Amino acid sequence: MKNIIKILIGIFIFSIITIIKPIINVRIGKYPIDRIGPYTVVPEIWKRKKEIMNIRSYDLWSNTVSRTPNSFLHKIVAREITFIPIYIYSSLETFFNFFNLHNLRKNFFLKPYTRDNQNIIDNFKPILKINNEEQREAESILLKNKIDISKKIVCLNVRDSFFLNKIFPHYDASYHNRRDADVENYLDTIKYLISKGYLVIRMGKYMKKKVNFEHPNFIDYPFCEFKTDILDVYFGYKCFMAISSGSGWDSIPYSFRKPILYTNFSSHSKLQLSSVKHMSIFKLVKNFDNKYLKIEELLNNDLNLITNIYKDKKSVFSELNYIENTNSELLEAVKEFENYIYNDFKLNEEQKVFNTKFLSHFKADKAHDIYGEPAHSKLLTGVISSSFLKKYEQILF
Repeated sequence: MKNIIKILIGIFIFSIITIIKPIINVRIGKYPIDRIGPYTVVPEIWKRKKEIMNIRSYDLWSNTVSRTPNSFLHKIVAREITFIPIYIYSSLETFFNFFNLHNLRKNFFLKPYTRDNQNIIDNFKPILKINNEEQREAESILLKNKIDISKKIVCLNVRDSFFLNKIFPHYDASYHNRRDADVENYLDTIKYLISKGYLVIRMGKYMKKKVNFEHPNFIDYPFCEFKTDILDVYFGYKCFMAISSGSGWDSIPYSFRKPILYTNFSSHSKLQLSSVKHMSIFKLVKNFDNKYLKIEELLNNDLNLITNIYKDKKSVFSELNYIENTNSELLEAVKEFENYIYNDFKLNEEQKVFNTKFLSHFKADKAHDIYGEPAHSKLLTGVISSSFLKKYEQILF
């Protein structure tokens, strides 16, 4: 009975859209909920791609507000997105599936693209905005807690499995564990940044453990009493730069065009290479013979995992050995990235040599998103740390 009602509603929606399509091209999409990454990035990528491709349409996104990952983020996203109840999308989808109208889907449904394959970050201003009143609200919280807001902020985002285990207790997400990193390996980096006058904030909503370090200019934010949804977003908006292991929260500084150093990156095919503001170092990987994978092998291994991600869970687990970046590698990469920022994102000669060499082995056109779209821009402007590539030149090339 429930499906019959949905089919009838779907027929009605389909009829209305079909009638008005010659005048207004209406499309409906299912907005990605639960995860903060796609929730943040979709407006940035989708709206700009429409401009680039000169697509004229009135787009509606179905959403379940109760499942949004961050209430303040929803507030600023809702300024740019027209949200509708989830049942509108699900009814239309049920109708399409029942009558096997798959060839018409592209004319009625939206795809929530999350990969920048048009160098959007470098060529367009942010879609999302935080207004002056909201900034004052966030800063008021910090001032009440005696946080020096005059300092440049560096946000540190180091993934562990605790977040997914907490919000999805019945979902086995352990195949993501290769993406985890030990925050204690970032201690030298934290101390260095503090010595340079930065305010360092370790980000995260729920984390396994506190950082074994205390300082007036270090905030272990997941364990703060003043943690709130607005600050989750504000720090990504306000920071001078972010250091991330490549998980959901970094979509916020990403969308606000902040420089990001990606560390301990394990999804090798999805390295962020479409913006000059991004630099990366990644996890090395050893195979069953205890030999390091070269760049081409890292790419192909990751593509194989991603290809199987929606199949039998066993096929997405990697039994290879992913090796975390060391304290010294992280520190050297941060120093290099800091210099790169202050040099207005211009490569020095050594960086040019090593990045040219890396890109000659990294076949970016092999990588696609789940919709079959290219995962990378044709112009690859993102940077791999030359200090990292130089150290492992014999292993990787």
